[in-house]
This record gives sequence, C-alpha cells and structure tokens, in this order.
Amino acid sequence: MAEEIELKLSAPADAITAVSTHPAVAAVARGRPRTRRLSTTYYDTPERDLAAAGVALRLRRVGRRWLQSVKGAGAVAAGLHRRAEFEWRVSAPRLDREKLALTPWKKLFAANGSYRRVFATEVRRSEQPLAFADGTRAKLCLDVGEIRAGRRRAPVSEIEVELETGDPSRLFELASALAADLPVRAEPASKAERGYRLATRSLPPPRKARDVAMAPDSTARAALEKIGAECIAQIETNAAAMLGLSDPEYLHQMRVGWRRTRSALKLAQLVVPADSLAPLDRELHWLGTVLGPARDYDVFTLETLPKVAAEFRGDRDILRLRRRAAARRRRLGGLVRETLAASRFQQLLLALGACFAALTREPASVAAPVPARGWILPVLEARHRKLRKRARHAHRLGAADRHRARVAAKKLRYVAEFFVPMFPGKRADAYIAALSRLQSALGRLNDLEVARKIVDELVPRELAAAGAAHASGVVRGWLAASTGAELKRLREVQRVYRRCEPFWSA
Repeated sequence: MAEEIELKLSAPADAITAVSTHPAVAAVARGRPRTRRLSTTYYDTPERDLAAAGVALRLRRVGRRWLQSVKGAGAVAAGLHRRAEFEWRVSAPRLDREKLALTPWKKLFAANGSYRRVFATEVRRSEQPLAFADGTRAKLCLDVGEIRAGRRRAPVSEIEVELETGDPSRLFELASALAADLPVRAEPASKAERGYRLATRSLPPPRKARDVAMAPDSTARAALEKIGAECIAQIETNAAAMLGLSDPEYLHQMRVGWRRTRSALKLAQLVVPADSLAPLDRELHWLGTVLGPARDYDVFTLETLPKVAAEFRGDRDILRLRRRAAARRRRLGGLVRETLAASRFQQLLLALGACFAALTREPASVAAPVPARGWILPVLEARHRKLRKRARHAHRLGAADRHRARVAAKKLRYVAEFFVPMFPGKRADAYIAALSRLQSALGRLNDLEVARKIVDELVPRELAAAGAAHASGVVRGWLAASTGAELKRLREVQRVYRRCEPFWSA
C-alpha cells in the first residue's frame, strides 16, 4: 500500500498551457517532460456499494500496459488529497478479483459479485519531474480531456502535483505561485467524484462539519493538523459548489467552516508563534466581511420575511419589502461569488493548507511532543467558565450581552466538538447536545436582532414612505413578539445546559 499525496488545481484549458513555462515551474523542473494518453474506466456494483464506501476501483490503459487500482476516500484540504492507493499491473483489460483481496476493503469486495462500468476518463497527460531545493521530489501532471458517462460528457482541465518524497509544503508554495498569475483554484473533488456525479446526474451536497478521527495518544500538533484540514475542506467544498449552484445552504455551511477555521487558528496560536499566523487571521477576517452580510440577508429573506408574510397575507407593502430584500440578497450573493473566484481567496485557501500541514513537523527545540488530551483540558475549562458566566442570566440581558454569550457558546462548542472524539461516552454526547441547543437559542435571538438592523437598512426611518413605514412597522412588531417567545425558550435550554457536567472533568 502507498499513500498518495497530490495537490489538485482546476484551470481553464488555455491556462493549462501556460503552467509548464511558468517561472515557478521552470525553477524546479528536472529532466524532460513526457506526454501520453490515459484511458481509465471506473467500476462499481449495480447498487454503487463502492461509491458509498468511498472506494474507487479502476482499470487504466497506459500505452500497451494495463493497471488496476483501488483508492480509498482519504482526506482533502486546500486541494491537497491524501489517500491510500493500491496498484498492480494486469495482463488483460479485465478486473483481477484476487488482487482486491489484498486491500483493506477485501470484505467489501468479497460481498459483491459483479462489477459494471460506471464512467470513463480520456485525458492527455503531460508529466514533468520536479526537484525542490530541500530535496523534495514531485511530479507535475497537466491533464486535459473529458469524463464520459454514457452520452454525457464533462471536461477535465486540471493540474496535479504528486508528491514522491519530501515536504508537502513545497506543493502549496508552487500552487500559490501559480495562483498569483493564473486563474487556477484548489480542486476538492477527484475525477472519481466528478464521474459519479455525471453518471448519476447528481449535485454535490452541502459539506457539513464532520467529526475528526483522532487516536487517544495524538499530539497537540497532529490533532490540530487534522482539525484544520477538516475545517478547510468544509470551506473549499462549499465554495466550489457555490460558484456554479444557487443552493443557499452552500453559503451557510461555508460560513460555518469559516468560523470553525478561525477557532482552529486560535488554537494553533498556542503551539505556533502568533505573529506568523496574524496574516492568515487578517485574511479570514476579510473573508468574513463578505460572507457575513450575504448570509444575514439569506436568513432575513428566506426565513424571517416569509414567516411575517404568512401572518399578513396579501399585504402589498410587505410584498414590496420582500422584493427589495431579495434584490439586496442577490447583489450580496454575487459579491460572494466574485470573491470566491478571485485569486485572493485561492491564496488564502492554499496558505491555510500550508499552515496546518506544517503542524505535523515537531520543532527541533521540543524535547517531547505534547499530548493533545492533556493540552486541551485547560482550554476547555477556561471557555466553559466564560460561557457559564456570560450565559448565567442571558434571558434578562440586552442584545449586546446576549451576543457576547453567543460568541462564548460558539467558541466552546467548536473546541468541544473538535476534541470530543478523545472523550467518548454518553456524558460527552449529552453535554454537546445541551451546548448546541443553547447556542441555537442564542443564535435565533441574534438573527432577530440582525433582522432589525436589516429593516433599518432597507427602510431608513427618515426616508420611509407611507407604505414602507407600514411594512417596517409590521416587521418590527413581529420581531419584538418573536423575541419574547425566544427569550422564554432560552431560559429553558439554559437550565438544561447548567445541569450538564463538563465531559472532560474526572
């Protein structure tokens, strides 16, 4: 078994031709490039059991040779894909089932009798060996072609930098240099993922936060590397989908990923000099100034105003307010898409990927790695105490103090969810559930407060015409009534949370 590590970038076909002559590539290119055609067929059961397990089975023709490969799902962050790969040379263009028994998925393969062609790829690949100054060696692959599933076609135009030996950070540096001059972006989806979507005519689902698998003896730096990779994956996957699709859940989940990434970066400041992370924090803040308003208008336009309109059916002034809000929402959504397509966002993704990937290297000055479980305990305890203090009488507080309590709840929840795999048990599940309900209650109250500010933006009091003043008055009245109901709910969830003991305590 080998671990395949490669950084994928997608780019227009005309940009692909400029990669091989880019100064950053020319500086590390060694030997002659080679061009060849690759014909690859992917197989699965009729029920798509392999896809469900995140396993890709393929046959590839390279000249006169046939290669059979099996790849696992692995992980991806800022375009850097890591996964287990098994590959064998076979004598004929058919699957060798005996080879499948040599993989960790042998039970999966043994449980299924027949495999069918699902899709294929045909690409022209240009390969260039690379050698970096620190001894890192890699291979630059430029792929141009298409994915074929029946009569359906999808273009392939991507850059792969495959690590052979050495430091993955060099891959990020090369990708960042390319992104500075060419319209490239980190590609979170493999050809297999795109092929399955083409074959099934499915859309990528919004990427939600996922638990991070960590061994009980993980070091603090190793745990942070995995956490950071998961947070980045949530941002980049939803960002890539949002560029071509309109589901507002992509923006929602991308903003959640943004918040979790900022939380992970704050934790990284405890093991890495804060000055080195300051530029990343500033760029994340910039991204938040774009995502935040767009998400606020999504909530107001798609969730809050429809509830008001349902209670005041036929009110033309409310209808006009909804139209005005929808227009502002479209403009803000367009600004988000412009941001995600820009080089600055791609540079941020790649810098984040490089930052967290570097955490796997313990500094030479450290005598012994710090265990993650003991390292995170004081952080959890400090954030727990802060939330208890700020949320003690949250149902009686003003909006500003409730907002501070909400922020404290978010900060605790993200860190608790990051490390809860190291503290398994019902006690942890109960605590996380109660904390989540508390944060949600505070979040709903914050949404109502944001809605008041949006109404003021849409209908300034000093400029309000009669109809607009009527609509804004109706909405403000509805928000006030809803706030009262939510404060009662907050008091209940607050009581439940206070009864929960921290899962990390003895």
